[in-house]
Amino acid sequence: MSTGVYPGSFDPLTIAHLAIAEAATNAAGLERIDLALSNVALGKETTARASVAARAAAIERAARSRPWLGVVTTDAQLIADIAAGYDVVVMGADKWAQVRDPAWYDGDPERRDAALAALPRVLVAPRPGFDVVGAEVLDIDPEHAHVSSTRARAGEHHLVVADARRRLLVDGNNVVGSRPDGWWRDRPGATRRLVAALQSLAARTTDDLTVVFDGRPLPDLAEGVHDRVRVAYARRAGRDAGDDRIVEEVEHDSDASSLTVVTSDRALAQRVRALGANVAGAGTLTRELESGHP
Repeated sequence: MSTGVYPGSFDPLTIAHLAIAEAATNAAGLERIDLALSNVALGKETTARASVAARAAAIERAARSRPWLGVVTTDAQLIADIAAGYDVVVMGADKWAQVRDPAWYDGDPERRDAALAALPRVLVAPRPGFDVVGAEVLDIDPEHAHVSSTRARAGEHHLVVADARRRLLVDGNNVVGSRPDGWWRDRPGATRRLVAALQSLAARTTDDLTVVFDGRPLPDLAEGVHDRVRVAYARRAGRDAGDDRIVEEVEHDSDASSLTVVTSDRALAQRVRALGANVAGAGTLTRELESGHP
């Protein structure tokens, strides 16, 4: 099987990353291309906003509808080491310029030349301001040259691959009640704090987030979208009212298998699993919100 590898941080996975991977697959007749994540990326040791595991999971979600796409994680950092065993290696023109720069090899041109000689076929995505020397240039839509993960992280979420995002449906009261922090003394305050934490998560990750609460809507948090987080409420009062609203949301979802309901309520978990949704415990989300990392 002919395979390629495309190393990068993919923080987050953008439409340009996907366009480059697909163009390389077509140009080289690859049966699979792996997006490779270094556990500690060279030159980006402290800049990643999402964990390697979270970025790998996002690529896996995108790969569900793209059988030619894969993901690997590696301790290797140099392109030559990551590309070992592949037929093709793919990178942007800026990365290719680095690979050819002796500075990345402790200033030793002979080490650089040995690394270049060890590479498989090299396919490079063009970028403004960089001349490609010694490699094949991919035919990429010029519009993709201006797409970057930096812009996506800064709020241009349309640049993120849509099906790479997590889709979370949060049992708000269950998550609030999972921590004995005195929430019962100020339920509206606890509700607002959870929404604020989810808003921060959405800004970091571009996740698609909905949270459902029991009780009447708060005046400042009416049902609807608030800074990328959709807030919803039970449609009635009484026992299991919020659970019923969550089940309703799952029932009407067009792709329940890509939806994760966050709850530690066993009965609710059973109900939504029967409808095809995934389930994650409240503690998992709480730890993520507290750590600031997905």
